[in-house]
Amino acid sequence: MIITKTPLRITFAGGGSDMPSFFEDNGGHCINATIDKYVYVLVKKRPDNKIYLKYSENEVVDTNTIFEIQHDFIRETLIYLGVDYGLEIINWADIPTKGSGLGSSGSFLVGLLNAIHTLEGNYVSKENLAQQASHIEMVLCGKPIGYQDQYAAAFGGLNEITFSGKESHRVEVKPLIKKQDQLNLISQNLLLFYTGITRESSTVLEDQNKNLMSKDDSIKAMKENVRLSKWLVEHLHNKEYQYIGHALRMNWDLKLKFSDKIVNKELVKMYETARDAGATGGKIIGAGGGGFMMFYVDRAKQQLMEKMVSELGNYRAMDFKIDCYGSRVLLNVET
Repeated sequence: MIITKTPLRITFAGGGSDMPSFFEDNGGHCINATIDKYVYVLVKKRPDNKIYLKYSENEVVDTNTIFEIQHDFIRETLIYLGVDYGLEIINWADIPTKGSGLGSSGSFLVGLLNAIHTLEGNYVSKENLAQQASHIEMVLCGKPIGYQDQYAAAFGGLNEITFSGKESHRVEVKPLIKKQDQLNLISQNLLLFYTGITRESSTVLEDQNKNLMSKDDSIKAMKENVRLSKWLVEHLHNKEYQYIGHALRMNWDLKLKFSDKIVNKELVKMYETARDAGATGGKIIGAGGGGFMMFYVDRAKQQLMEKMVSELGNYRAMDFKIDCYGSRVLLNVET
């Protein structure tokens, strides 16, 4: 029996530039970090020829009818890896992940791949885990997404990630900060609020993807988002962490130009209230339309900001720290 533990992620700047529709012609760059909120995957071989799946739904199929599995990520992963034996797969998470914007689908795929490879006695590098998860989600499942979620989940930590190439895509991960005390300094000035609004990210991303291929103002805004991401790198190298707030504020303004599905009245009100309460900047995490909002605010002002934001709709801040490790095996035992 194998259990893997794979972190969710937040993005500071450059999100969306990891989509091939943009970076193939313009190059992409983002800064993201994984957090200590996790997706767990348990896999265990079975003595029969059945595959039992337990996630938000339950499924049971025979090994010779894998194509009947309704969960597309699991189905395509098992076919891709050539699984032909009885297997049980259970998935759960620390927080609600559907429509969260925290990259949960990429984390789940990386964790699932890590678990099955470990079950079969195969070592797979972080790079290969990320590559395989990206291929399954983007190619085999046809999701209109980019590469940053899978690479963040596999590698962990606070990184700058660059995206390039047209016929052959290249992704390069560079750690920006490795020391846990420095990562904690950043974490303590960040607040995450769950909006309670869930949405299918594919709806927002399909619209954004279309705009990045056809609308000059969306393309221009994404180029500025990439410049912002590279600008923030220099400040992080200099330990000028307060500039994260400025980057989040500028990212919010830019992101509104990517798609009209990214924000709504409730999210705008939350953002404006947080800024009035002392946040230097904030942004919606992920594709947009719901999920989590993140703000950079000095600790001395956090209590007031939490009070003002919570009064809008009983929102609560979620404590977290930046995770350094990426996907790892939590348990590996014979049963």
